[in-house]
Amino acid sequence: MRVLRTTVSSRHFGLPTVAATTPRPASLVAQATPICTSRGDTCSIGAHSFAGQSIAASPATPQRGPAPSAATPEVSGSTTTTDRRWWNQDKDLWVEVHTEEDFRREVDTGDRFVAVDFFATWCHGCEKSYPEICRVIRDPELRKNFKFVKACVDELKTLAKNEGVTALPRMHVYKPGYGMLVSIDVPFSKVRFLKSNLNVIAKNPGLGFALDPNGFVAPTGPLPSRDAVAAQAAAKAREVEKLQAGHSGLFDHLLKAANIGSGSGSGNAAAASNPRVGGAATAMTTNGNGSPPLSTLMGSAAPGAATCNAPPGANAAAYEAARRQFLEAHSAEYGYGGIIDSLYPKEVGCRMAPNEHYLDYTGSSVYCQTQLENVFSELRQCMFGNPHSANPSSSFTGDRVEEVRDMVLKYFNASPEDYQVVFTKSATDALKLVGETFPWSEGSMFRYLRENHNSVLGVREYALKAGGTFQAVNESFVDRWAMRGDSAGDHSPPNTRFPAPTYSLFAFPAEDNFAGVKYPLSWVKGVQSRSTDSHRWLVMVDAAAYVPTQPLDLSQVPVDFVDMSFYKMFGYPTGLGALIMKTSLVPLLRKVFWGGGTVALATSEDNFHVLKCRPSDRLEDGTVAFLDVIAVKHGLNMIHKLGGIRRVQEHVACLTEWLYTHLAALRHSNGAPMLAIFGKHNMPNHRQVQGGIVNFELLKPDGSIFSYKTVEKEAAGAGFHLRTGAECNPGACYNYLGVQESEVESLAGKKEGCEDDVEFIKVQRPVDRGQDSISSADILRSIANSNISLAHPAAVALKWVEAPLGSVRASLGWWSTFDDVYALVDWVERTYKDRVE
Repeated sequence: MRVLRTTVSSRHFGLPTVAATTPRPASLVAQATPICTSRGDTCSIGAHSFAGQSIAASPATPQRGPAPSAATPEVSGSTTTTDRRWWNQDKDLWVEVHTEEDFRREVDTGDRFVAVDFFATWCHGCEKSYPEICRVIRDPELRKNFKFVKACVDELKTLAKNEGVTALPRMHVYKPGYGMLVSIDVPFSKVRFLKSNLNVIAKNPGLGFALDPNGFVAPTGPLPSRDAVAAQAAAKAREVEKLQAGHSGLFDHLLKAANIGSGSGSGNAAAASNPRVGGAATAMTTNGNGSPPLSTLMGSAAPGAATCNAPPGANAAAYEAARRQFLEAHSAEYGYGGIIDSLYPKEVGCRMAPNEHYLDYTGSSVYCQTQLENVFSELRQCMFGNPHSANPSSSFTGDRVEEVRDMVLKYFNASPEDYQVVFTKSATDALKLVGETFPWSEGSMFRYLRENHNSVLGVREYALKAGGTFQAVNESFVDRWAMRGDSAGDHSPPNTRFPAPTYSLFAFPAEDNFAGVKYPLSWVKGVQSRSTDSHRWLVMVDAAAYVPTQPLDLSQVPVDFVDMSFYKMFGYPTGLGALIMKTSLVPLLRKVFWGGGTVALATSEDNFHVLKCRPSDRLEDGTVAFLDVIAVKHGLNMIHKLGGIRRVQEHVACLTEWLYTHLAALRHSNGAPMLAIFGKHNMPNHRQVQGGIVNFELLKPDGSIFSYKTVEKEAAGAGFHLRTGAECNPGACYNYLGVQESEVESLAGKKEGCEDDVEFIKVQRPVDRGQDSISSADILRSIANSNISLAHPAAVALKWVEAPLGSVRASLGWWSTFDDVYALVDWVERTYKDRVE
């Protein structure tokens, strides 16, 4: 069956641009949220947070020394690829370590002292000191005696904590065979002492050292012998082992309980890096890729163990034949090695009636029993507390939250140097956070793909409030502008009173939630390349509908902001999302509200506060939903146990292909199609451009459209969990259904949302001269060529027709089965074939 789609002309680059009607108030300029400045040189490290420098909600005071420049573009202009990130400058001076093994190798070997610079990419004190440190260590005489090593604390959190890194920037000096000699503070104000301090160490090779209150290194006496150092280390190890024996400590008990049933791989990151972590999970046997066998984790389920029966009302022989044919074609992709039909009844099906089929994964994914059991097993055995403290339960909770933060970065292959995870209430909340903190100005534009979710469209209100503009564009526009470099699409900000550069934001969904179309992630680099020295384009990708079934690799897609909701990935927990953003962009964000854990210091009478420097601490208002965050690891672990996101992608793709192919083939007795299906399912490269959604209208034999409300009610009665309406995506919905925006606006005050009873709109459409009437199906064919002004109906023969305002959506996910898709096709055919009412 041919998919019926509409095409709306962009009139090349003459797309409408909407601007604010009033200039930005001057008061907004004065109240722009300040960021960490150089008033303070040091970021102190608490139990789990890095406190920031002093700031106040007033114009910044003159700075001494170089100003922070973390917002410097990562590339110089639109045609070069020079890396301008401050921590990647002067790389020839440093040995970089990225694992604890690297670190131990560098500090324990060789005949030179080893000076390790601990830094964070978000630390303005580190950024400020770095050029001066590089200038000092370039000295040839110093380099004869010292090897200089650089370690990012976000990559090596456990190591930094074990090495006693309590503030940044910090340099530790080691002597191979002896361990650390001294810890030196190197904020900008004290870098001038660094060379003399290192020389003191170099000239006294057999001595130990300490740092006096003024920041100078002083000898403390002879170092112990190597044998004495080794004996001391062995004695300490025995003491630790004794303390850990038999769950003797509360903290140890909490660590062990937290890992029971959590699986392996990324979920056991703590076990891999911390010998204190124990529990049954660490002792499980694993398969070839390090993941515990599913038979171990979920019982004795095995391929072929389940008996699948035909859905109620379906022909058993036809079902068996279809199932056999499907498995012959997709056995390598379907069901995670063929076990899903055995696992489904006890993992998901046990919560539904035998005839029920869940087909609303884009609305919300489903959790499985094993995942839920692991969550509540951990809650039953562990004491969690507010992480903004240093007591045992708080410290334990903070460590578990950071473990999940690291897991999220690893899941999306995002470098902790380049990206930060900020937990939010939802994907919508993540989008809102970007909107309210983005550096909008009169020269800004918020440009977005028309097929975005409402939550993305709402960001335009922030752009308008700041005096900027917004513009909705289509796919062909983005392709011409970003990928083929057509300068007609470039935004040229007017001269404003704001200094360069100005910033604009482009937003698009990696997969739209209406029809499931996947948009090119290559757009990210394409749009970013349209930046100039005076105007920068940043890119925000809405990944809420994409990441539940598709892999996203942020090492290959350097997106600036990406949002997601975890319940859409694996069902539980709800009320938790995340914003993953580039570290280098944090200084640009203009945060207004502060409170709870976002501040290190504040006064009540004076307008004074100190925002924490670490991005997640600064942007996560109040106490993070720590129990929900901790539950995330069990969802990520379940995906890992099933083989990873690429196995989920394959599983969903083969089911989607089967569902589309068989729905598209349905015909009434007169040969008319039973469905109009939206999306890109029929394209040769459909797996690259189409996700796990089949969105459709059910058609009558004469081509008119069934009420989607009727379909929803009847489907629910038959046990199908479907979704109907515009799916909170008016751009995609009305484009596919051929409804013009001016017509939608006429419904103001009449329609309240997808749940109300207004599901059709009366519109005028052209009539072929040979026809006496026009059907609803004709709307889908005629709208592409219709640019008629309704103010002049005499220009062409017109008819009043009813156009739908919504459709029916079936969406698949990680626990979808062949029975689900077969049952839907069978029910649609039996219920609507040749039906006229």
